[in-house]
Amino acid sequence: MVNGGVELDEFRAPRPVPGWRVLLTTFCMALAAWGLGFYSLSVYVQYLSASGRFPAALLSAATTWHFLVGAAALYVVEAVAARVGRRPVVVAGVLLMAGCASALAYVPDAFWLFAAYAGMAFGWSAISGTAITQIIGRWFHARRGLALNLALTGASAAGFVIVPLLVGSIARFGLGPGVAWVAGSVAVLLLLLIAFNLVEPTAPPAASPAAGAAGAARLRLDRRLVLLCALFGIGWLAQVAFLAQQLPLLVPKVGAAVATLAVAATTASSLLGRLVLASFMDRIDHRRATAASFGLQALGSGLMAVSDHPVAVLAGCGLVGASVGNVITLPAMFAQREFAPAHYGAVITRIWSVGQVMYAFGPIGAGLLLGATGSSVGPLLACMLCQALAAALCFLRPQARGA
Repeated sequence: MVNGGVELDEFRAPRPVPGWRVLLTTFCMALAAWGLGFYSLSVYVQYLSASGRFPAALLSAATTWHFLVGAAALYVVEAVAARVGRRPVVVAGVLLMAGCASALAYVPDAFWLFAAYAGMAFGWSAISGTAITQIIGRWFHARRGLALNLALTGASAAGFVIVPLLVGSIARFGLGPGVAWVAGSVAVLLLLLIAFNLVEPTAPPAASPAAGAAGAARLRLDRRLVLLCALFGIGWLAQVAFLAQQLPLLVPKVGAAVATLAVAATTASSLLGRLVLASFMDRIDHRRATAASFGLQALGSGLMAVSDHPVAVLAGCGLVGASVGNVITLPAMFAQREFAPAHYGAVITRIWSVGQVMYAFGPIGAGLLLGATGSSVGPLLACMLCQALAAALCFLRPQARGA
């Protein structure tokens, strides 16, 4: 964005204080969403199955159900947000996420277990990637890439902030009270931030209903959007498959101690990769950046597939982790640069919903392949092929239909 021939820095003007407050709130939204609704899913499976109340297979199915319901819920959440505003939807999402996560230890049977996971899915849809991208999109344009990457750094931080808190709380207070204490504390903090910080821009962008309806019709026929959904869906499928099965894949290769260190290396690399790309994301070609990100993941997966050396495994995890966070930020750059401003929200919602349906089958797919082959080589090579395909799709640029 240019103002009088000078590039506008939205971190300083024209609304520096509210913009920074909104950025802090979205960072904490990401911390809560990924902390309670993504990274902690394996914690719920571990402790609920250990309690003997539900078999691990049923809990794994509930996790897939959570992702699938979340994909469908995105459209409901965005429709409601368009009618009543973003803030009440986010508040409802926080309450659903915390309440349903706290209820998992107390549900009496499978029906209520799946109902609780469905409630978490609606909460996830209301406070995670699509909602954060929409909020940042209202406040930032020229520096949107930097702002969005900083906000979604909360997703990377969730893995080493919320999960250890959750495990420690469960160990001290027991499953039910432990989850409730962490979820409740996160909810109270986030609700306070929302109450004071989540404000609307003084001059929000307007789009006529007729333009919106016509735009939605064109988007359904837009081959660019179909390709983007495939690109990110395939890449995220491999990414989530690896992250969800990282310990089972790596322990047979390098042992539990090195595998645990590899998980930490992946998380640290993810945070570092976000911060590095954030500094120049608004000035680089988004397609090349996406191709490089998935290319790094393919290289890392391939390295782990062919070598059992601890250094190679740690390096592979570092390569995968370096772009784990960035590839959930980059869809916003495609939406901003390749589509009309009025279509920004619809493009983001479509990419995230289709992508979530696809990556919902990543963990179970990697687990089945690992069980069938008895080796981590097959799943890692499958991840590498998906990541390489996603990188290659970045260079296809079909013309818009009906543009």
